[in-house]
Amino acid sequence: MKLPYSIRIAALPLILLATFLLFICIYRLFDLPSSSELVQIAQKYYSIYGYWVVFLGALVEGIFVINWYLPGSFVVVLGMIFSRQGSLNLNPFIIVILVVTAFFIDIVLNYAMGRYGWYKLLLRLGLGPSLEKIRHKILQRGLSLIFSTYFHPTVGALTATGCGILRLPFDKFLIYSILALIGWNSLLGAIIY
Repeated sequence: MKLPYSIRIAALPLILLATFLLFICIYRLFDLPSSSELVQIAQKYYSIYGYWVVFLGALVEGIFVINWYLPGSFVVVLGMIFSRQGSLNLNPFIIVILVVTAFFIDIVLNYAMGRYGWYKLLLRLGLGPSLEKIRHKILQRGLSLIFSTYFHPTVGALTATGCGILRLPFDKFLIYSILALIGWNSLLGAIIY
């Protein structure tokens, strides 16, 4: 049964509102710390572990599937904000280098998971001919898809995994990925800072 158009349009905002209200209820039920207390806790960890917190946050944020559950982007953004405030001895240039390095490790890992893990599963499901057809289309158009999807690590992880599944040439994938990672993370780092 297909829902009326007006109900389908209203569904997303209502789901978001319900999720937000549920979050508030859980937050109050467990008496979680206020936002200012959370910032103080985060500053403490950044002052003790500094760059390691940013690197590990970025590393976790770029791993396909895991990045859906852990707030790695938030950790990276907080590191950049704290470096801007001058309250911690964090260099924003080093933060960008660490983030690019972590995301580079992630895209190689995601590509390998796609090529050696998910690919075999999809072949067993009989999707080999479809994968080959998509692969040829992407190779004809180039790997510009990487540049348009690496703006966020979660989307980039999906793209890198997809490139592995489609068995796109690793050397070309790597070159496009490095350029996209440096470009997007430098731009976003400058904006956040």
